[in-house]
Amino acid sequence: MMDIITFSGSDLTILDTDIKRAENLLGVQLGALTYAPDWGIDLKFFLDDSFQFQNESFKSYLIQRMAENIINVTEITEIIETFYTKYIFGITDIETNDSLVR
Repeated sequence: MMDIITFSGSDLTILDTDIKRAENLLGVQLGALTYAPDWGIDLKFFLDDSFQFQNESFKSYLIQRMAENIINVTEITEIIETFYTKYIFGITDIETNDSLVR
């Protein structure tokens, strides 16, 4: 999947970067896009009043969604402040090895 973005009203620019794809994936509610209903995360599920929120479950879910969409997470940094936890994901391109392909 490629991201289409604009710069200051100029022509559309297409970027194929994992960082932008991860940002796009984590910023979209699952089912919100008519052309890609399975793109995004189900944030509403985790914010529902009847759900007992757990940081580790949410972090695992985010990693799972990125892995399902071929976004390679290499590290996770947690910054814990007074009332919230901030996750910083280290992302790298998936290297392809064509040495076994003939």
